[in-house]
Amino acid sequence: MAATLRHPVEASLRILLINPSMNMQKLGRFADLLEPMPPTGIAYIAGALVAKGWHTRFVDMFAEKLTAKGVLEKVVRFQPDLVGMTVLTPSAPTCELLSRMIKEVSPKTKIVWGGVHADVFAKDIIRDGAVDFVVHHDGETTICELVEALDGGTKDLSGIDGLSWMDDGSPRTNKERALLRDLDSLAYPAWDLFPYHRYGLLPFADVDKPVLTMTGSRGCPYRCDYCSLLHSGKVYRRRDPIKLVDEYQHLVERFGVKQVGLVDPIFPLVLKDLKPFCEELVRRKLDQKAVWLSETRADRLDEETCRTMYAGGCRRVLMGIESGVDMLLGNVNKNLTTEKVRWGVNNAKKAGIQTVGLFMIGMPGETPEMTRETIEFAVDLDLDFAKFAITVPFPGSKLFEDQWQKTLFRDDWENYTTFNPDADRLVYHPQGYDPELLIKMQAYGLRRFYMRFDQVKRQLVELKTINPKMMLYGIYGMAI
Repeated sequence: MAATLRHPVEASLRILLINPSMNMQKLGRFADLLEPMPPTGIAYIAGALVAKGWHTRFVDMFAEKLTAKGVLEKVVRFQPDLVGMTVLTPSAPTCELLSRMIKEVSPKTKIVWGGVHADVFAKDIIRDGAVDFVVHHDGETTICELVEALDGGTKDLSGIDGLSWMDDGSPRTNKERALLRDLDSLAYPAWDLFPYHRYGLLPFADVDKPVLTMTGSRGCPYRCDYCSLLHSGKVYRRRDPIKLVDEYQHLVERFGVKQVGLVDPIFPLVLKDLKPFCEELVRRKLDQKAVWLSETRADRLDEETCRTMYAGGCRRVLMGIESGVDMLLGNVNKNLTTEKVRWGVNNAKKAGIQTVGLFMIGMPGETPEMTRETIEFAVDLDLDFAKFAITVPFPGSKLFEDQWQKTLFRDDWENYTTFNPDADRLVYHPQGYDPELLIKMQAYGLRRFYMRFDQVKRQLVELKTINPKMMLYGIYGMAI
């Protein structure tokens, strides 16, 4: 079992980790549809620091409904020596604002960023002066080595692999850190530092609460052009299925969770890992204490896999379907067909697993007619839930690299969202596809899928995941 004990040492540094919010005003009518989700990555970072005995605290700006000023008040009260933030592309402007505000009131406080966005733009971020360090890729070991160096007064940080920093007036990126192969060596996330009772997984993924998340693997063997893992997660690494159950049991017994979300890019990937995981859950009777869900590909869902998942407590599965047009799937190197999607969805439904389809509209080469075809495909699949997200070329993806020097030329990061109500702020749309029409098609897709009698009945009477208030918010959000 991974380390869960706290080992106090004579640590002098005080560390504050922050999960920043994005500018919610940019989401307009969609803002009310969001809920705070467990920030899994920074929770593992917190676990690594606490396991080493460092004095660590955490602030969740979104979950705690804090303004930038409210976060700053907590910083002043705690007086941290180091502040760490996980940077998602839409939250990058908030991270920069917070970093500069912290530097103003506490110039000696060091600031470190992590996440794919920080990874991609590390040297620019360091050069701008608001951030002292960027931790690349797997950050647990790097952040611990950085804290140890700072605590010891070390000036030369060139020996810390996977770190960007300012070296003699110039931004420098050290040697890339070898990927962590033994994921079971990681300490459990320090969820006790987090407002975990406030977390959910969005309406289409909430089966029961409280809910927390865990990871059974890192990296992905596929190479979809729109995925940021192309930059930092090319190598697939998995955990021991039995040790994964150990962490699952820890979440159930220590935090009383009723639902566990596996946040791997694909889980399960192979049946040989899934079977011992599910069998051990049943052996320990954990399948009777909590349910779980995961995201996977439809072409991984054969009948045996689905039966095994259900027996082990899986009650809902999210599938990155993306499109109902085979040509568009090929355009982004998805390596999936609509025929295979139907096969996987049917297998899941036969096993009793609820299905969530994740779709992208406005993909390269897409036309409004193709968008309509995707929407009708979602309806025809008779999924329990569907999400229609506008395609965004996120930094770290091949789609971003292909478009950055051609059609994008914009770094208004807070507009890099898949639900953007303003056509003028849409960062990407296929050539010849009017952005206003694209936004209207997104609203139409949601109406077409959810505003059917059978679907309304399913949501409010059978699934009971989306309550009437949320349904009204959704109708408002779709009224364009």
